[in-house]
Amino acid sequence: MAQKQVRSTRPSARVYRRRRLAVLIMVLVLVGLLTWAGFGIASLLRPSVPEAAPAPVASQTGTGSPQASADPSAQASAEPAECVEGDVVVTASTAQATHGPADNPVLVMTIKNAGSTECMVNVGTSQQDFSVMSGADRIFSTSDCVEDPTDTEIMVKPGASETARFTWTRVRSAPGCKFVAAKPRPGTYGFTAKLGDVSSETARFELR
Repeated sequence: MAQKQVRSTRPSARVYRRRRLAVLIMVLVLVGLLTWAGFGIASLLRPSVPEAAPAPVASQTGTGSPQASADPSAQASAEPAECVEGDVVVTASTAQATHGPADNPVLVMTIKNAGSTECMVNVGTSQQDFSVMSGADRIFSTSDCVEDPTDTEIMVKPGASETARFTWTRVRSAPGCKFVAAKPRPGTYGFTAKLGDVSSETARFELR
C-alpha cells in the first residue's frame, strides 16, 4: 500500500520575509504618525513668541554723531508744575481814579508770576473775587452772586502778568446773592482783588 504524502502548511522563508517587511513598514508609518502628532500638539501648547521690535534708529547730525530720540517721560516731566506759594502776586487797580455819576468803575485784577520758573495757575471764576469796601462797610463782592464757577488753568512765565477785568455797576450785594436796595453813595471806596488764597493790597477810587 502506497503512503499518502502530506503537504506541509508551514510558510516558506519568502513569506516570512514579506510579512516581516510589511510589519516593519507599518511600525515605521506608525512612528512617523506619532512623531508628527506630537509635534503638532507641542506647537499648540508652546506659547507664541512675539516678533522682535525694530531697534530705534538714532538720528544723525552733520558731524555724524548719533542722537537719542526724545524720551516721552522726560517730556512729560518737563511740563510746568503748579505755582507754589509766593510765586503768584495779585495787584488791584481801577481803569481810572475818579468816576462821575454816569461812570461805572472798571476793576482790574493783575496776576503776576514772581517766581523764577514758569508755572500753572488757576484763574477761573471759582478763584476770583472782586470786593469793594467803604471803610469797614462791605459794599460788594463778586463771590456773592457767581454762577457756575469754573476752573481755568493757564501757564504764566516768570515775570509775566495776566489781567482780569470786572465792571462794577455801582450796586450792593450780600452773601447768597440777596437783594440789597441801598445804593452806594458818592465817596471814596477801596477795591481788593483776590485769587484763591492770594489777596492784593487795597486800591482806592472815588465815586462822585
